[in-house]
Amino acid sequence: MSPTRTRTRAAAAAAAALLGPLLLAGCGIKPTGPVDSGSAATVDVPVPDGSAVLYFVSPEGHLVPSPQRDVPTLAPLQALTRLLDGPGERELAAGLTTQVPSVHGRRLDTSVVTFPTRDVMRVQLPFAAADLTPTARRQLVCTLVTTGGRGDRFTVALKGTDAALDLEPAACEGAADRPLA
Repeated sequence: MSPTRTRTRAAAAAAAALLGPLLLAGCGIKPTGPVDSGSAATVDVPVPDGSAVLYFVSPEGHLVPSPQRDVPTLAPLQALTRLLDGPGERELAAGLTTQVPSVHGRRLDTSVVTFPTRDVMRVQLPFAAADLTPTARRQLVCTLVTTGGRGDRFTVALKGTDAALDLEPAACEGAADRPLA
């Protein structure tokens, strides 16, 4: 090897040794840990006019409205029956679940939904109401509030098979504003 090549290689090695730490320093940017930036962004997706809506539970535990495009409207009993059948293929594919006990395929009596006063819907459930989680109660209430053609102008009183327990009438609160598209 010629002395010129040896000097050139030595100079290149020295330059790499001096510049390497500078390049690795990233121009003075120091590493940091994760930074909390708040919750994920939300997008309002309007529910198509005339679509019935059922509420299911996201993997994070939030209620998510799921428009039922195959059914223009649902009476309260029909909505309750569909909700008790559990999530459909579209909801399952989106990762949605339910906290409401399933009575899949079981026929409900037409008297399970009544309006004792014009601003209260009373619903007789085919299972114990005491066993319902707060999310399951909200699932039922929010689904039923969107039915009956009365909008949000009424509350829903749930009664289970545990005769001693009548849940106080409730409005739909804490539901997500972004439906499953």
